[in-house]
Amino acid sequence: MPGLRENLLPKLRRLKFSIESTGLRRTFMDVVNHLTAYHAERDIAFDRKYRTDTAGRVNTSDLGIEDAEQREKAILYLPSPVRVTRWMLDNVGVDPREFVFVDLGCGKGRVVLTAAQYPFQRVVGVEISQALSQIAQRNAVNFSAKRCGEIAIANSDATSFDFPAADTLLHLYHPFEPDVTAAVLARLEQSLRAHPRRLLVAYLLYSGAVPAVREVFSRFPWLRETRYEHSLFGHYDWLFFSN
Repeated sequence: MPGLRENLLPKLRRLKFSIESTGLRRTFMDVVNHLTAYHAERDIAFDRKYRTDTAGRVNTSDLGIEDAEQREKAILYLPSPVRVTRWMLDNVGVDPREFVFVDLGCGKGRVVLTAAQYPFQRVVGVEISQALSQIAQRNAVNFSAKRCGEIAIANSDATSFDFPAADTLLHLYHPFEPDVTAAVLARLEQSLRAHPRRLLVAYLLYSGAVPAVREVFSRFPWLRETRYEHSLFGHYDWLFFSN
């Protein structure tokens, strides 16, 4: 089996080098840590429970975005852990019955479906990739645990999306490069001027991205940072903003 041999030999060489250079005990601990680490793309518990398709990792080159510039500014799809989303929804401090929930860059829709288990007026997912938005739409149609008024999936560029004219909880899992985020916030500012309302932003990101995201939001003084939660290893930090 040449293919198996070609894949196995480099790993065995790396294992041999690790044992020789760091010792058997350290190598063993490194292997255990790798095998037991949480990998969001492999977490199928949600899909197993609700018969959905939200797991997996999709690189930007596989998103099916034809426009090269838009594709360059997109960020790969990686599902948010359900418990991370639920913590936010339970601690953001809003009554879901008074708000619309919007997830920008919703991918296959795991966050959308998690939010749909709360009594929001509407839950909306926005996704530029047609392939991912179609999966999210199928997931929404087949989802059996909905408590919100409606689930909608919009196959749209977030910079041209028409935000609902209602009090809004806006969720982002670091979906764009900074200039795209700035364009989204500029459009949102126009929408709020036309229809004044409450807005809360829950932005999930890793610690290394915090300075860049804060810099973008600082360009919009009508949005103030209200809270920052720094996770233990910096993988799932939350930045909260409000108007």
